[in-house]
Amino acid sequence: MESPRADVLGEGDLSPSQVAVRMLREMALRDRQEGEELDLPDEQLRSNNQLQQDEMLALEAIYGDNLHVFGENFVPLSFQILVHCEIPDGISVSIDLRQGVHDYPNNWFTFSVKHLAPISLTCLMPPSYPSHHPPYFTLGAEWLDSVKVSTLCHMLDSIWAQQPGQEVIFEWVQWLQSSMLSHLGFDRRLIIRQSDRKVDPVDVRVVGDILSVEEIVERLISYNEEQCHETFLRGLHVCTICLHEYTGIDFIELPCRHYFCWRCMETYSKMHVKEGSVLKLVCPDEKCGGFVPPNLLKRLLGEADFERWERLILQKTLDSMADVAYCPRCETPCLEEDDTAQCSNCHFSFCTRCRGRRHIGAKCITPEEKLLSLQEREKVPNLSKGNTGHKINVANEIFSIKEILRSCVACPHCGVAISRASGCNHILCRNCDKSFCYSCGKAVNQDHTSEQCKIDREKLRVKVEVNDVMKKMQKDLRLTLSRAHPCSNCHQPNFKVGNNNHIFCGTCQVHYCALCQKRVYKSTEHYGPRGCKQHTVDLGFA
Repeated sequence: MESPRADVLGEGDLSPSQVAVRMLREMALRDRQEGEELDLPDEQLRSNNQLQQDEMLALEAIYGDNLHVFGENFVPLSFQILVHCEIPDGISVSIDLRQGVHDYPNNWFTFSVKHLAPISLTCLMPPSYPSHHPPYFTLGAEWLDSVKVSTLCHMLDSIWAQQPGQEVIFEWVQWLQSSMLSHLGFDRRLIIRQSDRKVDPVDVRVVGDILSVEEIVERLISYNEEQCHETFLRGLHVCTICLHEYTGIDFIELPCRHYFCWRCMETYSKMHVKEGSVLKLVCPDEKCGGFVPPNLLKRLLGEADFERWERLILQKTLDSMADVAYCPRCETPCLEEDDTAQCSNCHFSFCTRCRGRRHIGAKCITPEEKLLSLQEREKVPNLSKGNTGHKINVANEIFSIKEILRSCVACPHCGVAISRASGCNHILCRNCDKSFCYSCGKAVNQDHTSEQCKIDREKLRVKVEVNDVMKKMQKDLRLTLSRAHPCSNCHQPNFKVGNNNHIFCGTCQVHYCALCQKRVYKSTEHYGPRGCKQHTVDLGFA
């Protein structure tokens, strides 16, 4: 049957269920006027009525909240059943977007759901049911096109034709629940296409709005999420923190899909806020680290702790920013530019390196120079006489700088100075929550372990020692060579024997004088009162 839907669905103010009931009553009235409804004996009518009452009691007991009766005292009796398809393992849904948007590869969008929106089966029992006439019915499925819903209507007709004269509504519902998807060819995957209503015939009993593919995707996903949430709330689950079992209503589900009981999450959140480790306040699952939404934290922490969390997060964020410095006068965070900043609160311009007054064009003092400057300030008479608070502040600043120069190591990730009191070299920065080696100041990763660091430090120590030995040998060699007297013939460095200036070169077999660098043929002629002295002490080596 083709549908004159413009006549039936013209009531814009009616709900879909009211539209369906109105359609059924018009169908029954039309059949009565056309003589298709038989005039049955009163005994048969009473028998049919009793069978209808018994069937309604059975349907209400089986389907409960999924069944809604429209006016229990009305005759003929009408009602609606929401039929849920059975997909125990879920189903994959593929949407054909060739008639919709074109933002997906190959015009297909695929996702999985565990729950499909129900099909609405609206029935009206005429007086001749079940002895002579089937119930009038309509079908509505917002995620199926009207042509496929029409085939379902024809299948319900065939089920009645196979067992006329018997109650059939339960059989209809059972078939829709268990066999409808396979009948449509959707055993493994549900394919959604938008049919052309102008070409394909549509049964008059198909009701519901004509949705676009985008609306179908939105309805399927939103309904699946709602039902999954309802299923979770009704079920029992084990908290992976305390290992206790609670109903889903006592759990908190994070955006990363991990869930924990309310009590554990409350204790976990307040602990991190109390200790100041707010950057570690993430999903407790060790392999996740997803964020906890602020609106959820506000419910877990309460007003006071939530305000502290906000302050600490702001502080940690500012501390991790390389271009933020704090005013040395009022501690207001300021933006740094070229090692200088100006406080927006007290308007003090200062150097971000030494935290003193801005000194453009002048060289910034080193920490050692600042330490000496503070020590000199401590010796000033008016500082040692009275003004105890200022003196204490100066002494504390001196002590702080000494500690920084002595033992602090800058975190290689965020630059925050960290001092180790005791423990191993594996340091976890409380500001950026990243690890580094205190011994060498490098980030800890797979290539840099504690053992590898010890090996590297030992290699460095050996290298330094070898370099020191080489430097000493080079120094001794230079010192030794400075005492040599090069040969006048081959320039080979040779050394005097004692204080004797007469030197024999073993390389070129030449005798020469250490004083004048000339060759000596006869020592008696070269050395003497008129010649060079044969024995002298070299200057600088006496």
